Formats: sequence, structure tokens, C-alpha cells
Amino acid sequence: MQHYELRAFLADLARLVGVTSRAVNLWMTEERAIPGPVAAYARLLSFLPANFRQVELNRLKVRSTAMRDGMFSITFQGREGAGMGIMIFDSGRVCGTDTEGTRYDGGYVYDEATGLAEVKVKVTFPPNVHAVFGISHPHEWAIDVTAKFNPNRESGPLQVSTSIGQPLQAQYKFLRALPEAA
Repeated sequence: MQHYELRAFLADLARLVGVTSRAVNLWMTEERAIPGPVAAYARLLSFLPANFRQVELNRLKVRSTAMRDGMFSITFQGREGAGMGIMIFDSGRVCGTDTEGTRYDGGYVYDEATGLAEVKVKVTFPPNVHAVFGISHPHEWAIDVTAKFNPNRESGPLQVSTSIGQPLQAQYKFLRALPEAA
């Protein structure tokens, strides 16, 4: 394969197996082991002509849901303050951060029947950050947060629950779609 064809193949492989193109590059440079089923699938795809690989990509698109992945801003208000952050939704995974350096890591499931994304994230606070809940610790600490929202709207409220039982009012806004793998 020529360099351009190899890059396109790696991007396609990443989309097909649901990982980042960086993960595939790490596999190809042997910096990370390729999982057995992925290795078999990659061998099969590498022998297929480009038009058959495209059939596989089209099959992937058919399997996709109406969930709109992308970058969302969030604003939130607790009893001790307010904040804002960015969250990225990509193929069932969620990650993000806010203005205080708090990290969001987790996943979501899109419910076709309700049109809502059900999100579960671990929210990890840096040391000495005063959370909107009125809590601060001298060390890193975390809580679990669940939320539901309609990702196909441009903006709206988030139904949020926390593992510490404190209420949180939140809003989201769709910012942009994710770029295709390069």
C-alpha cells in the first residue's frame, strides 16, 4: 500500500473497531499490542480491495444510531457556585474538562425509544479545588454523576444526579460535530 492508502486504511480501521487512529498507529508501530480479534479483522481488511472495505464502512454507518456525537459545552450551578466545561461524546465514550481542571471520564448509551442519551461519568476534582457543591479537599477526589439529555437538540437542560446527593442545575449546548479520522 502507498502512504496515502495506508493512512486511509488506518483511519477506516479505527472507525470500524471503535478506537482512535492514534491507538491504531500505536498498534502498527508495535508500541501497544493489537487485541487478537482486531488483528484478525485487520488482516482480513488489508487483503480486501478498497471497494469492499467501503462496504464495511457503509455497514458501520447503517449500525449507527440517531445519536449526534460531538463537542458540547455545559454550564452548571450548585449551591456554592457555578462553572462551565466542555464534553466530547464519541461512539459511547465521554470525556471532558471544566474551567477548574476537573476531568470528566465515562460513557453513554443512546436510547432510541426516548431520544435521550443516558450519561455516566466519573468527575475527578484536582486538589484544593472548591467544587460548586461547597466541598474542597487537599487531595484529588471524585464523584459519580449521571445525566440524561437530548443530544439532537442544539441546547437544553440536563437532568443531573450525583453520588453525593447534592442537586446540580445544568444546561448543555451543541458546539460542533467531531471531524472524521485523518
